[in-house]
Amino acid sequence: MNKPAMGFYSLLFLMAIVSARAGDIPGLTGPYLGQKPPGMTPELFAPGIISTCAQHGSAYFSPDGKEVYFSRMYPRPSVIMYMREENGRWTPPKVVAEGLTPGLAPDGRTVFFSTWELWRMFKTPAGWTLPEKLGPSINFQKRQDTPYAAANGTLYFCSMFGDRNGIYRAEFTAGTYGKPERLEYEISSKYADFSPCVAPDESYLVFASARPGYGVIDLYVSFRNDNGSWTPPKNLGPTINTRAKEAFPFVSFDGKYLFFMSNRVSELNRSLIADGPGNVYWVDAKVIERLKPGKPNPSEKGSPRDKQ
Repeated sequence: MNKPAMGFYSLLFLMAIVSARAGDIPGLTGPYLGQKPPGMTPELFAPGIISTCAQHGSAYFSPDGKEVYFSRMYPRPSVIMYMREENGRWTPPKVVAEGLTPGLAPDGRTVFFSTWELWRMFKTPAGWTLPEKLGPSINFQKRQDTPYAAANGTLYFCSMFGDRNGIYRAEFTAGTYGKPERLEYEISSKYADFSPCVAPDESYLVFASARPGYGVIDLYVSFRNDNGSWTPPKNLGPTINTRAKEAFPFVSFDGKYLFFMSNRVSELNRSLIADGPGNVYWVDAKVIERLKPGKPNPSEKGSPRDKQ
């Protein structure tokens, strides 16, 4: 097990918790933990397994769909969890590092994550390498979070709690990250804008924002133009966003599904989940494609509300 800074006994304690809970997980077979694929309306993902009404991070699947990473926020420290499909059956979750918001790169072997500073580790046939902290050009103020990489290595992330809040893009050349550039074009605003998820080819960006919308935090999408600029962000609409919080998007590498987190009321909770992003939901990724410029937009009932 690897970690940036986790005490030996703390790690053993967390492993004991995970082992005890793993015994309650039923045998899971098939793609995406054997869950029934959703349609155009979001559905709770893996209730009682990934979605537990506790504070945790969204689900991030590998390009071949046989591995999934997510985070659990225990009383402290928070940890990165991992499950793998072996011989047609999914293994129980195990701890692989201390941290939050894992973002798996399209190469399937690089895992980025946050401890308020950004780290990465590599998966090898022997396991995971020791986490390495990214340089000061990336970790440049109080908190960096939600790292996500494009296929060419360019890193997207958010920076928070400082005078340069917003969503950033850092190109990766010859093994080195260039100076991060704050994304403008209405993407980084005066509101909290965070948890960017970029398409492998950088053709679009899905992110969360506290700007006025349907709820406390909504999901938006922006499409990249040929000249490198971005289209004005579009709210994903009331089918995805509610009066609650929606954040931490991930689009599966096969392009089929959008995963995200919401603290909305569900079959697992009769009231909003307080002090956390909530459970994991998934929906057909066509909800993104239909907002692409030039596409006819289906009519949506309702409209973004102004926050009180």
